[in-house]
Amino acid sequence: MQFQCPKCKSILASEAVSEGARVECPECGEAFEAKEFVRRAKLRAVSKEDGKGGADSSAEIPEIIHDRIASAVGIEKLKGFSLSALFAETFSRHSREEVEESFTVGTAASTPDIADVDASWPKPWLFMRMLLASLVLYFLFWLGWRQFENANLIPGWILVGSFAIPVSTLVLFMELNVRRNVSLYAIVRLAFLGGILSLLLSLVLFSLFDDGSWGASVAGPIEETGKVLAMLAVARVAKYRYKLNGLLVGAAVGVGFSAFESAGYAMTNLVESTVGSSFYAASREELQESILAFGIHQGAGTMEDVLVVRGLLSPFGHIVWSAIAGFALWRTIGGRPFRVSMLWDVGFIRLMLVPVLLHMAWNTPFELPFYGKYLLLGAAGWFVCLSCVQEGLHEVQAEKETAKGAENGK
Repeated sequence: MQFQCPKCKSILASEAVSEGARVECPECGEAFEAKEFVRRAKLRAVSKEDGKGGADSSAEIPEIIHDRIASAVGIEKLKGFSLSALFAETFSRHSREEVEESFTVGTAASTPDIADVDASWPKPWLFMRMLLASLVLYFLFWLGWRQFENANLIPGWILVGSFAIPVSTLVLFMELNVRRNVSLYAIVRLAFLGGILSLLLSLVLFSLFDDGSWGASVAGPIEETGKVLAMLAVARVAKYRYKLNGLLVGAAVGVGFSAFESAGYAMTNLVESTVGSSFYAASREELQESILAFGIHQGAGTMEDVLVVRGLLSPFGHIVWSAIAGFALWRTIGGRPFRVSMLWDVGFIRLMLVPVLLHMAWNTPFELPFYGKYLLLGAAGWFVCLSCVQEGLHEVQAEKETAKGAENGK
C-alpha cells in the first residue's frame, strides 16, 4: 500500500501497513495515520509558442535551483522543513528548572538512550533566552559607559559585545543536537580552546601562504582550514561520532574564533581611534585639559560600531561556516579512526568549498545596502546548514530504528 506523509509529503510504500495503521515517516519522523495514496493527474500548461505540453517553467525554477545546489555540494534536499515550525517554541513559557535541565546534557546520567531520542525536527527555545539575557547585559555596559564614561567598563563591554550573540547561537546548535551527548563542559572547552587554537593555526598559515595577491579573500581558505585543524586537535572524534556532533563542534570552534577576532578588532579600533583623537585634541587649545578623556570617548564610539556590526552579523559568518565544515569532516570520518587521507575525500572537499567560498565572498570589497551582501551570504550558509541538520536527524532516526529492530528480535 502507498501512503503519503502529511508533513513532508513523501510518498511511502509498505506491504505490512494497512489503512488506518499508525506509522512514523522515515524522512521527517512525523507520526500519522496511514491512508491509501491515490496519485492525481496534474494539469500542465501549454506553451503558446510551440503548442507542446509542458510544466510552467517559472514554477520549476526554485525547485531546480534547490536540486542543483544540493547535488553540487553533496547535501540532502530539504523536505518538510518550516522555519515557523522550527521556532514555534521560541517565545513559549518555560520554567527555570527546564532551563537548568537543558544545560544538563552529555553526562553518563543525562545522555538519553537512543530509543528515547526524538529524531524529528527540534524546536529550540533556550537560545532566545540566552540572547535576550546577553543583550540586556550588553545594554547595561553601554548605559554605564554613556552615564559615567568610566574606562574600567570598557574591557567588560568588549567581552560581552564579542561573545553575546555568538554564544547564543552556540546554544541554538546545542539544542539542534538532539542526541544530547555533548556536555556543556565540552562545548565551552571547544569554544575557548578551539577558538584560540584556530586563530593561532590561521596565523601560521597566513605567514606561509599569504603573499598579498589575493587580498582579504585569502582568509577564506586559510581560516577555514585553520578551524578544521583545530577541530581535529580539540574534539574527541571517536566519542562524538554523530553528524550533528560535527555541526556542534564546528559551531563551537567558530564561536571562539569569531568572538576572539571581534574582541581583537574592537580593541584595535579603540586604541587606534583613541591615539588619533588624542593627537587631534592636543592640537586644539580648547581641548588640552581633557586630551586623554576626549581620545577615549572617540575611541569607545568607534569600538562600539565594531561590536554592534560584528555581533549582529556573527551568526551569518564564522559560526555557520565552521558548523558546515565540522559536519563535512564528521560525515567523512564516519566514526572511524581519523586518517589524513580523509581530507582528500571528494565529498568532504565539495562540502568544504561552501564555507571557503562564502568566506571569500564575504571579504570582497563589493557591498549592498543594509548589509545585503552579508545577509544573502548568511542565508545561503544557513540553507546548507539546515540541510546538514536534516541529514544528521536521519542518521539518528536510522540508528533508532536499528536499535528498535534489534530489541524486537530478541
